[in-house]
Amino acid sequence: MKTNSTSSLGALHPIFFFLVVYGISLFLALFVCRTIYYGINENAAQSEASQKVQETDLTAAVAYK
Repeated sequence: MKTNSTSSLGALHPIFFFLVVYGISLFLALFVCRTIYYGINENAAQSEASQKVQETDLTAAVAYK
């Protein structure tokens, strides 16, 4: 009789496949959600940064006079 010499690792192939697909989809979902979030909130972040720059310019002008 011939013995079965194949590994049982082949039985885990679907599980490994779904883990890899899940990992890729999780990474892409986080990347897309992060991009959308920063795209929506970009104007608020820029306006806060410009206010800080304007305040430092004003305080620097007052301090040097």
